[in-house]
Amino acid sequence: MKKLIKTAAALCAVLTSLKYQTLRAGAEMVHKAWGQGSSNTFILGFNNAVGSAVNIYTLKDTEASIIHHTGNFNGINYDMLEVMPSETTFVKVDYMGHAEWLNEIYDWGLVSEGYIRAGGINANYYAWHTNPNYGQPVGGVRMAGEWTYFNGQPNIPDYGSGYATAYWDRTGLMKLVYSGEDAVNGTGWIGEKVESECAVSGSYTYIVDGERKDLTGGYGWYAYHSNDYAFSCLAQKEDGTYYLISFWNGMRDEKVQDFLLELDVYNAIRLDGGTSTSMCYEDSVVREAE
Repeated sequence: MKKLIKTAAALCAVLTSLKYQTLRAGAEMVHKAWGQGSSNTFILGFNNAVGSAVNIYTLKDTEASIIHHTGNFNGINYDMLEVMPSETTFVKVDYMGHAEWLNEIYDWGLVSEGYIRAGGINANYYAWHTNPNYGQPVGGVRMAGEWTYFNGQPNIPDYGSGYATAYWDRTGLMKLVYSGEDAVNGTGWIGEKVESECAVSGSYTYIVDGERKDLTGGYGWYAYHSNDYAFSCLAQKEDGTYYLISFWNGMRDEKVQDFLLELDVYNAIRLDGGTSTSMCYEDSVVREAE
C-alpha cells in the first residue's frame, strides 16, 4: 500500500511538472488586452479583432534591444515595448485584408526567412459596424512600399477626414503627415504621395518634431482632449528608438504629451483604442525592464 502511495505521489509530481512545462511552453507569446472607460484593468487574451498591427521583427539568433515596460503615470497604467532598430531588428505595418486577432496579424514570409515576430500592438481604426465592409481600414495602410487593398479598393489616407498618417522605413525617422488640404502652403492635397516602406493612419498626433502638436486640428475619430478610452500610441525618439504603447484607460491628451516628452519622444501618433487596445510579445525575446 505504501509503495502504491509513493508511486501515485511520484506520478502526480511528474504530471505537475509536465503541466508546468506545457504552460511555460505555451506562454512564450504574452497576450494582453484592455477594456474601455474607467476599468483600468487588463485581461490575458484579446477583447476584439483589429484592422492592422504595428509589429516588431528581429532575426533569430541575433541580439535585439527590445524591452517591455509597465508602469503608472498620473493614475493610468500602461504597457510599453521599447525597441532600438538595427540591421536585424525593425518595426513594420502588417495587414491581412480583413479584421483579425492581433496574434494572427504578422508577416509569415519574414517568419519563413528566419525572423521572429517579437511583439506588436493594434494599429489603425477599421469599419466594425458595417457589412460588407467589416474590417475596412479607416485611412491608409502601406506595406513593402505599396498601399494595401480592401475588396479591390486601395487603403490610402482619407482626405479631409481629420486623420494623420505615420510614414517610416526600416531606417530613418518616422514622418507624420496630415492627409487633408494644405491651406497654409497652398499646395493642395498632401500625404498620399509621401514615399515610404510603411504607413498607417491614426486619429491625431501628439508630438511632431519634438513639439506638442496635433496636425489634424483635433477632428479625428475621437474628439481631441475628451476621450476616456484605452488606446494605443506609436512614438519615436530622434535617435530612432520606437515606443509601442498601450494605455489601459483614458488619459487626457495633454497628460499623454507630458508622458511622451518625459521619454524625449520626437514624433508620436494616437492609434485605435477602446476594446481593440491590445498588445502581444514573445517573452523569450523581449526583456523585462528592471
